This record gives sequence, structure tokens and C-alpha cells, in this order.
Amino acid sequence: MTSNIKKYVTALASAKSYIAQWSADHVYADEALIVPFPTLAIFDPNKHIWSISIKAWLYLPFEGKKIKGYLSSVLSNKTDSKTNDEKNEDSITDDNGKGLKAAIRIALNKHTNKQDESIDDEDINDDVYEDALRDDFGKPNQNPGRLGLFFVGRSVKVITKSIINDVEHLLQPSDESGFIEEELELSDEEIQSLAQHTHPESNDRKFEYGIQIDESKMDVKSDNYKTFQCTIYILASYGTSIISDIDDTIKISKVLSKRSLLKHTFYNDFTTVQGMSELYQKWNEQNCQFHYVSASPWQLFPALNCFLEKYKYPMGTMNLRKFEWSLKFLKPPETYKMEIIAHIIAAYPLRKYICVGDSGELDPEIYSQLYNIFPQNIAHIFIRDICQTPECLSTCVERYIKAFKRVPKQKWTVFKDPQTIETNIKNIINI
Repeated sequence: MTSNIKKYVTALASAKSYIAQWSADHVYADEALIVPFPTLAIFDPNKHIWSISIKAWLYLPFEGKKIKGYLSSVLSNKTDSKTNDEKNEDSITDDNGKGLKAAIRIALNKHTNKQDESIDDEDINDDVYEDALRDDFGKPNQNPGRLGLFFVGRSVKVITKSIINDVEHLLQPSDESGFIEEELELSDEEIQSLAQHTHPESNDRKFEYGIQIDESKMDVKSDNYKTFQCTIYILASYGTSIISDIDDTIKISKVLSKRSLLKHTFYNDFTTVQGMSELYQKWNEQNCQFHYVSASPWQLFPALNCFLEKYKYPMGTMNLRKFEWSLKFLKPPETYKMEIIAHIIAAYPLRKYICVGDSGELDPEIYSQLYNIFPQNIAHIFIRDICQTPECLSTCVERYIKAFKRVPKQKWTVFKDPQTIETNIKNIINI
């Protein structure tokens, strides 16, 4: 069985065990839930209008479906040995055109002797569902509302509406997974009347909008359709933005171990990387705007938002990946993150950007390529080295040198302790 299949089976095993304990509260809920995501408004100087990105995820609970049957049917459709999507995966390439993915993984794993265990088709049964993660993780220690949002009970397109300045905007139907995505246009005058400054001394602004199910378009009428609030950010042309990864950059995830990653994602309380919140708070006090970009699925946004609030991280835009019960979701995140970050920088090309990531996946390679595209915009790159050693391993040092060979040495920093990072934004920008 392929490694991707194994990861998929393990994830489903976790899901089944997880839901068995909490389905009454989280899977069979009576209310529809809309999770809107904070996004970035973009100004079109030719039209003199703002493009407002509405992104949200609609959760309609299960109605009489058996969880076990649902998971089994999902798995039965995904156990082909290899899909065309897998064969055609995009990857970042180095100067010689060779894929970096394999080389990076080799460099990261030289210090460990762990090998992937194989799983045969006959092993995929109820015992896998019941026991795959229980032995390792024990019982979950937090109310696990995170996983319930991964299971949409009804495949149906739903009409929603956004409410901006008391004006209703009918949105296009969600897709069958419940994902809502649409662009609205507002005049600069409307934005000026709506938005408030994010900091007293900053020209960056934001405003709140509401989103709800359009009851007039529903077959079943209800008075219980709630309005959910979210934030749109409107930035000044000049300023400083922090582009930050999440997993193992500000939140302990241990992405190098898939079992640990599942544990820290679905079982354990989210735990902060010591010192990162304090660092971000100091940058925030200097009027920086934050953009969180992660390959985590959108369904984790409520939990991640609570994590940011709990540990006092500055709020900002959030870009996560659309989740699909498909092997396609297990593709490497580099192309996705490159596109999202490039879009942010291109939308505000006069701002300065500080990129913060970690060595767990491909942040060094992603940020270095972005620097080559936007050398005037990216002021500095910070990479948290996650190796459990006092000093960086020689293989990691070689990796960083190779990744940043086209980035001036004064423009990138590898760190283990956030307290060693410069807190004065002007000093960072002027390096």
C-alpha cells in the first residue's frame, strides 16, 4: 500500500474513534453552522472599487447516516494504489529541474532510523478503525469539536447571503461540500464609511460583515438561521505585513511524525511555541498586519481562531486549504502556499513583508523562491529550526545554504529560540 493510502487510513481511523465518543454533540447537531473566514480586500485602481472576498464553510449535520457506513464508503472509493492526481503532483524544482521534495525529506530524515510500515489491503478493517491511534494516543483530553466539521451530513447546494452595512448581497450557492466563495465589489466611499483602524496610529483598517442562510431559498423554513460575523481587512498602500505559517511555527504540531501530527491536531489542546506570541505581540504594537497561511484545512479555523485568542496572537487574515475526502488533499502544500502568498504581495506591492516559517516542511524553499520574485517586498525571512538538538544538524545547515543561495545572507535567519529574534521592525526592514 502506498504511503498516501496509509496516511488516509490512519486519518480515517482517528476520525471513527473520535466521532464514536462525541457524535451526539458534534455530528448530529440540529443547527446549521456557517464558518466565515477573515480575508483581505483588494483595491482595483482602474475601476476605483474594492474587491471583497467572501469565503465561508457551511456545515449541515448528519441526518440518519451511520458513521461507520459513511467512513467505509469513503474509504472504498479511495483505495486505488495510485491516482492520476498523485502522478501529476506539482513540485518546486531547483536549478537543475529536479524535484526538491525527495531531497528535502532525505535531508530532514537523516537523523532518524524510522521507516514507514506497510499496510496491506486485508489490514483495512474495523480493527484498524478501532485501534490504529487509540494505543498511541489514549483518550482525547479536550472537547473534540474540531473533527465534527469534517463530516458534512447532506450533499446539497445552499444559497447564502452576506450583510454589509445593512445591505443584503445574495451569494452564489455553496458547492456540494458546503464551501462558499464569492467576490463582491464595494466603492471606496462605502469602505471609508464601514472600516475602522486596526491600530490607533495605523492606516490599516477592517470592518465586520454578517453571513447567513437565505431562508427564502430553503425548502424547509426556519427561524433559527443565525447570522455569523467575520472580518474583512483593508490595508494601506504602505506598511509592514507579517506572513506566518502556523504548524510548528506558532503552534506545536510535529508535522514530521504523521501520528504526532494527528494527535496534536485532533486530540490534544493546541499548544503554542514558547516565545512566539510575545514576539508577534511586540511586532503588532508597531502597527504590523498579520496574514496566517497554512496547509491545514478550513474546518480547523474555529479551533485555530480560539488558539490565536487564547495565546494572544494578533488577529489577521487566515488562508487555509479546502478539505476534500480525497488523496488529492495529501498533496504537498508548496504550490498552494506560493500562490496565496504571491497573491497577497501582488495585491499590496508597496508594502514590506516579513515571512516566518519553520523547517518541518518546505517553508525555506517556498520563501526563498518568493524572495527571488519579490526581492523589493520581502524584507526578511525567519525560519524556526524544529530539530530536537541544541544546534542545527549539519544536514539542516546544508539544506538552508542550498535553499537560500540566491537570498542575501542578511535577509534570512534560522532560529531555535524566538527570544533571539529582533523585535524592532525598523531594524529588520533596514537590514
